[in-house]
Order: sequence, then structure tokens, then C-alpha cells
Amino acid sequence: MRSDGKSGVPGPTRQKAAYPWSGQQSCFDSLGQALPCAGSGQDGQYAPGRPWPEPRFTLPGADLVLDRLTGLVWPRDAGCAVWPLSWDAARAWVDARNRDGFLGYADWRLPRRRELLSLTSLAHARPALPPGAPFTGLFQHWHWTSTPAAVNPGDYWRIHLEGGRMFPGHGQGEHMVLPVRGESWLLPESPQQAALAWHPWPQPRFEVLAQGVLDRLTGCVWSAEVFPQEGEATWQEALDAARRMPDWRLPTIWELESLVDTSRARPALSPGHPFGEGLGGVWSSTSSGYDPAWAWVLYYDKGAVGVGYKPGKHFKYILIRK
Repeated sequence: MRSDGKSGVPGPTRQKAAYPWSGQQSCFDSLGQALPCAGSGQDGQYAPGRPWPEPRFTLPGADLVLDRLTGLVWPRDAGCAVWPLSWDAARAWVDARNRDGFLGYADWRLPRRRELLSLTSLAHARPALPPGAPFTGLFQHWHWTSTPAAVNPGDYWRIHLEGGRMFPGHGQGEHMVLPVRGESWLLPESPQQAALAWHPWPQPRFEVLAQGVLDRLTGCVWSAEVFPQEGEATWQEALDAARRMPDWRLPTIWELESLVDTSRARPALSPGHPFGEGLGGVWSSTSSGYDPAWAWVLYYDKGAVGVGYKPGKHFKYILIRK
């Protein structure tokens, strides 16, 4: 549990956030040892994002799970597809279930990238799900989403439910299927998806302000500068540098992911973004639930969510206003 017992973010701000809370309640040093969250500058201190309802999950039927955070409905049997499938076969399997009226409904689909990621808790592992998630038959391996990955033709986003990593994979690969039904408040992942949902992205998306660069889609204000200017930093160096800038902090993994435009790659960012060319992996303030000596990293070249070893000088960082 959190060592300071509270978040530094006001309740109304969290309730309106454009992304979920990560689930991280604790804070850790670079070796993965627990430390007090107060003054740490980490995800566990600020806990931004929409808070989880209590209880997070309910059972609207014996075979269904309602995620009260997003409003999405999932099969309780997470192994209902039984075998790993190619992406095309996964789509065909879902279509067949709809013809059969699977669990009483005919509107199942493959989840979009943010929908499946929102089901995870990136502060937990084995599986990377919120504690008490009432699923059965879960295979802790790669699961398909319906979202194409712009980095390579024929690639689609997939999420590993043992630890929560999200990377593209070619559609000919074989992965598990967890269908979903319903709609949620989660952000569309591209301007094309936003237009189809009748919620077009603001144009331009980014606006330069005196205190930083406003993402008009999410309301987050970002530094225009990428740090360090030369080379890379360790995770602790990034946290320490952010703490020396009173109005700024190191963003969480969900805040970083909110910038991604899945219709683009190298970088997976919308036109007009403030971060220059060649932005690759950047540190988040969120420690890995699999091993807290590692922290979550957003790879903006692809848009992937992965982890990095905290003591290594492997990544740059950007900052978000408190």
C-alpha cells in the first residue's frame, strides 16, 4: 500500500482525466526497494488518472465481467478462445461467436489497444490485472487487439498479460483472444478512429503556451524540451532532475501513452508535437509490477509500452506540469 496514504492530485481533476490511474500505490528506489512516496516524484506520490471504482469489477451474469472503470464487458472465462490464433483467425472466431449469440450477445469484438491496456494494472504482474479480477482460465501470454500498428504493414498491437507489455506483432503470429463488448470514455487511438466515433481530435492538437505545450486532446501540459540534450539518463537521474523543477514532474506511463497516435510511427506522435525528431524511448515515473528495479518506458518510435532497467543510462525523458 501507499506509504503516505494519499494522492497529491485533487479528486475532481482525477475524475475527469483522459486516461486511467496505473494502479501504482507504492514507490521504489533504483534497486526495487520500497521507500516512502512523499517527495519521491513517482507515480505513487501523485496517482494521476481516473481512480478505480470500488469494487472495480462486478458480475452482471455468471459468465460476464463488467469493468466499472470503463463500462466495458468481458467474458469471465478469459480462455474462452481455447487456442492461440492468428489475427485473421481471431477476427473470424469473434464473428462466429456473434453468429452463435455468445453468452447471450451478438456484438462482441476484438478490443482496441487502449481498451485491453485499460484492463491491466501495470503495477501488478503474474497476471498484470487489478487484484481480485474475477477472470478464470486466463493464459498469461500475448493477446490480440484490433488496432493496427503503423510501424510495419500487417502488424497489430498485442498485450502480454503476465507483465503488461504492449508491442506490435505480425498478424500471422498466433496469440490469445479476449473479446469485449460495449463502449467507454477511453480516448480514440488515432484521428481516424476519433472521426468514426464522432469525437474528432482538436486541430491543431498541440498549442504553445507560456508555461509549456498544451495537448488540447487530454489537457496535459508538456515541456517542449527533451532531456538530456545529449545522451541518455538513468531513471533516478530523470526523477532527480524533475524534482529540481518545482512546476514539473516525470509523467506516468499512462500520461506518456496518451500522446500516442497509432496511425503514425517513427515517431508515433501527431503532427505538431513539441518533441522534435527521433524521439525514442522515454522514462515514466511508474515502476514495473513484475520487478520494481525496472520502470515502464514508452517507445515513441513505435508507440510501444515496455520496461527499462532503472540503473541503466538507456532513455531520455520529458516532463509534465504538476
